[in-house]
Amino acid sequence: MAKTISIKPEEQSARSYADRLILEQLTEMESAIKLGDLAERLSKAGLGLGAVRALLASNPDRFAYFERKWIPNSRVAGVGRPYAEAVRLIVDLFGGPMSIDAVVTEVARIRQEPVEAVGPRLRRILDSAKEFVVTPDGMVALSAWAFLGYDESSDRAFELYGVNSEDVEAAASKLAGIDWRASDAISKALAAAAPISAKTLAAVAWQALKPENPAGTLVFDGREFFAKLISVPGYVYGADGVVYPEAETKKWISTAVRLADKLAPTLDVEDAAPIDIKQADLDKAIKRIIAGETTVTATSLLEEFYEITVGNKTYPDDLANLVGALQAEKAVWWVGADRFRKPESAPEFVYSVPELFQYAPSPFLDPEGDPIDVEVNDDGLSSSLRKLLSHPLATDVLDEDAMPRPKQIPEKIRLVLKSIHRELGTFPLCQIPTGFLDEQPSVQELIFMDPNGKELQVWANTEARLLYNLIDWWFEQPVESGAVFTLAKTEKPNVFEFAWEDQTDPLLYISSQRMELLREIQSRSENMSTLDILVEVMHHWPKGADFLTLLAETNVVRRSTRRLVASLLSCYQCFYQRSGSPVWHFDNKKIELGFDKTKKKFIKK
Repeated sequence: MAKTISIKPEEQSARSYADRLILEQLTEMESAIKLGDLAERLSKAGLGLGAVRALLASNPDRFAYFERKWIPNSRVAGVGRPYAEAVRLIVDLFGGPMSIDAVVTEVARIRQEPVEAVGPRLRRILDSAKEFVVTPDGMVALSAWAFLGYDESSDRAFELYGVNSEDVEAAASKLAGIDWRASDAISKALAAAAPISAKTLAAVAWQALKPENPAGTLVFDGREFFAKLISVPGYVYGADGVVYPEAETKKWISTAVRLADKLAPTLDVEDAAPIDIKQADLDKAIKRIIAGETTVTATSLLEEFYEITVGNKTYPDDLANLVGALQAEKAVWWVGADRFRKPESAPEFVYSVPELFQYAPSPFLDPEGDPIDVEVNDDGLSSSLRKLLSHPLATDVLDEDAMPRPKQIPEKIRLVLKSIHRELGTFPLCQIPTGFLDEQPSVQELIFMDPNGKELQVWANTEARLLYNLIDWWFEQPVESGAVFTLAKTEKPNVFEFAWEDQTDPLLYISSQRMELLREIQSRSENMSTLDILVEVMHHWPKGADFLTLLAETNVVRRSTRRLVASLLSCYQCFYQRSGSPVWHFDNKKIELGFDKTKKKFIKK
């Protein structure tokens, strides 16, 4: 039985498309006894064995497990029904336009009659029955999916066919330049407005072609319009009645696979016991891993060699057994979770911290010969800064403290991108809660998936405390400092959902204009102390600025530790805070007062 979970409308539409692909293959195969054979046919579409198994077992309306075989449920539900009703049921459960040949095949199987006998009779029914629409390219759809307005009033037609007048008005405005009498009108309309509801688009055309004189000739033919609409190359009719660009289907498959991972229905297997990994099987798995340059997961090996997926009761033990056996083999390299590769096949750059992250000592001295840029211990810091030093956004690689593991590991985290990491394609692990990523091994491969299903290979080095290989996605983000994104765990180990947030971080955001000003300071900063840099930064903030903002801007000019910037703010008398305010101010008149001598005893040696 499938687990009961809440399915979002966009997930339902995506799985409906995936179900459609499965139904197409079940019709071609007649049935599926071994799911591996079915999954192999669907692999090019992006559906693996685990996803196929979960989708089949979680949708009894579309699929039936009959006589130890998977078949379309319409083949069971259609027994004893008249021809036309059987066709309606098949196409309805398919959820979109279906080839006439496939419909003929399914009706023949339902009625247990030869295809040669069913074909001619069925085609006569399709030509005459109003329930169906036949397209120019040999597909069958249901007329219930179409807008078939005739001579009714607009209000009446919209009510009859479930169309929203506001949607029609908005679409009509967008399609105002379309000549609906032209042969290419529909393709031009889709290019301008897709994705768009098929009924809404037809309603726009119907209104445009409707004669002003009630006695005029009615030009619009709803059935013909719908047949042409769902036949335009490069577009797909979705289960929600919307026509989408075909490129959207990749996103649907990705969504359907993620949904399948969540569904993971448990199959009832009698006397099920965990598999015993034999040496011959292990050798076969090793050969598969080292044969290519990409990662192979133990999950995929279980599917490929044993037809075991996350839905099997023994899956956790089976996975642990295979992972444990592979970890003991020197011929393959474990890169975290259930992922294995050819040994030492990661890029060289993931093994070291880039030079730009290093902190250089400050050589600058005051007139008395004392260092200008000094760090003080906690006793010399402002009490507010003492607390802020441990804030994740204040820390960075080579400037962090070990953080305790939280009592509860979050499923989703909010992270902020700083300018230097955007430039280098990295991200610091200090922002990520301890335990969110596995501690071992020290070098791991992660997979990030964006909302469109696009994947990115990311490398984590828990000793270097960095994520690597993010440069492509970082440069797609125009905000140089302060862009916010989320990472959410998925059902698959070391695979995370990635999404940019619309809002930037209010403390770390730096506009493009401000970045240019900071780079101008950087261009002449060779002979400036960090104190001089901080003073210039503060000139931009007459009403004061938060410590995290000042730290971020100072680091654009020169790599500076959080304690150094906090020490300068706490010990030089030109900087101050007003009572009860979190922001720091600068008083140019007090710059000559220099370092607060009462705090010299707190200077770190």
